[in-house]
Amino acid sequence: MKMNYRINRIQLAVLPLLICVTNIGFSQSITSEWIAPIKPVKSTPVKAAPANDDCSSANTLTIDAGLDLTGTTFDATLQVGECYTNYGGGASEHTVWYRFNANNDSLVFAINKTNYTNCVSPHVRIYGPVAVGGGCLPTCGTEIYNLLHNGDPGQHTLLTSLTVGLDYLIQVQDLDCGGPNDGHVEFAIGIFSPPTNNIASGADGIDECGVVYNGTNTGYTPEDLVPGNDNLDGNAGTTCPSCVTAGDDVPYVVNNSSWFTFCATTTGTWNIDFSGIANCVNAAPNYGLQMTIFRGTSTNLTVVEHAPSPSNPGSSWTSADFAVAAGECIFLVVDGFAGDQCDYSYTLNNVTGGCNLLSLPIELLDFTAEINDHNSVDIFWSTASETNNKTYTIERSQDGENYSLLNQTNGAGTSSGVHNYRTLDQYPFKGTSYYKLSQTDYNGETRVCGITAVNNSNSIQELAIDPNPVTSSSRISFNSAYTGTLHLQIFDLSGRKMSDQSIEVAKGANRKLINTENIPSGMYFVVLTAGGNSEYVKFVKR
Repeated sequence: MKMNYRINRIQLAVLPLLICVTNIGFSQSITSEWIAPIKPVKSTPVKAAPANDDCSSANTLTIDAGLDLTGTTFDATLQVGECYTNYGGGASEHTVWYRFNANNDSLVFAINKTNYTNCVSPHVRIYGPVAVGGGCLPTCGTEIYNLLHNGDPGQHTLLTSLTVGLDYLIQVQDLDCGGPNDGHVEFAIGIFSPPTNNIASGADGIDECGVVYNGTNTGYTPEDLVPGNDNLDGNAGTTCPSCVTAGDDVPYVVNNSSWFTFCATTTGTWNIDFSGIANCVNAAPNYGLQMTIFRGTSTNLTVVEHAPSPSNPGSSWTSADFAVAAGECIFLVVDGFAGDQCDYSYTLNNVTGGCNLLSLPIELLDFTAEINDHNSVDIFWSTASETNNKTYTIERSQDGENYSLLNQTNGAGTSSGVHNYRTLDQYPFKGTSYYKLSQTDYNGETRVCGITAVNNSNSIQELAIDPNPVTSSSRISFNSAYTGTLHLQIFDLSGRKMSDQSIEVAKGANRKLINTENIPSGMYFVVLTAGGNSEYVKFVKR
């Protein structure tokens, strides 16, 4: 089987199959799956402020290290100067802090509320980019994410246009408005690399029968990044029998979906075991998974059968037998009930016709894009193996929906070794550029392998001047997205240009001397321009 890093395979011979805002609680929105708990219980505070109560002592989240299950605002405080939203009309707010260092321009942010509160909470904000290990107050002006947790306990969001190498700060705020239930909030939180099988067109392939495959939907988002949208194939002409809205493919809310597929080379009969549901994050009754089997293509899905929703931890389910024609493909989607994140197992069983499955075309290891020193975009991908692989196609988009051809390159045909590929976008869009990688077999069949994005807007970051006020000279510091020539100008408050020069900079951190000896006392602006993008900082000349 060709799989990404999130999937492990265990032979049955080695291990047997595992069977294993209202003011009350989570406010249920139109698309919510939330079920009211039977016996809400108020927790006892620990009477000690959390270590990450202050921004300067924020807990560090490591990307792909799993969920931090210990999140709490027990006895947290609101620090002087902290940004917060008074969404409770005078109620008490408390905040705790996290930070992460971006290793990609797109990352998945996951948070699950795990206790029952009397008020709608938490309120989550993400700020950045900021300097590594720094960036504390004030941070309000750098907000990139703002969500009041109102609905399903699990919220999963793809953060885009991040600046690689810099930090981002996460603020989790509760609301204590009194009443019989908890005022603080408990939660699980994590940051993850975007998985390739988050969408139907990137589904992981199954190429064996009678094998237990272990999976997880931790670190996944809605397949189209829109919670609650149940049209999984983008095709308004296909609707599941029990769905209410035309075009919807499943009768449940989709929060964090993972996809799998197999294609039969001969006609036969099959069924699927779904079990091993464990390590779920949500509390009962808002826990477990939901799964649906489809036939067709990633853009034209027809329901075969739904597993029970929710499928709770320890439960197991076997689908009815279903026929598959020669050359036909079957898709599976696994999603978290109410946004839950769980581990699970599934097994593909051949009943008649033999286990004759189409070989998977490629095993993709990674697909990334980054701004280089010349302000172009380098696009990289690598494969662990390829089968009957003719070409790769790279397309680009400015809005993430409408793509145009950028480049094509030959595949490796059939190979079991690692192959590395690179192509270049010499003229990326201003702002965010999206890139889609597709693969085409020698038989003409094309599959989408992955999507990535890069931000070309913020060529200059963390602009500052020190000392300030200035006497005769000072130094300006900043981070540059590339190596080259930048334009530095000084203006007074009336807009009169006082200085104009070009400076050579390196990619990353820079510190340059500026001479203000001939400038009269007063207030001024230093304006730094790169590639049509400008940043400025005020200073006072004594």
